[in-house]
Amino acid sequence: MSPYRATDEQIDREITTLEQIARIRLRRATTELNDLHRELRELRKERARRAARAAELTSVEVPVASDATTSGG
Repeated sequence: MSPYRATDEQIDREITTLEQIARIRLRRATTELNDLHRELRELRKERARRAARAAELTSVEVPVASDATTSGG
């Protein structure tokens, strides 16, 4: 990298600006990540609810009419 041609004050301002930008980007990324984690938790809960409902439906015995009883003999 070539030497930075600026005064010490300009370099200090540039460093301060870049630090501020980095903090803002980190805050935004953290917020997005938290949103994604929340959505993922909600989707997993929904998947678990559906699996529980499906398990309940398959565990409940539904009486099935046989052909002999419906044909009348």
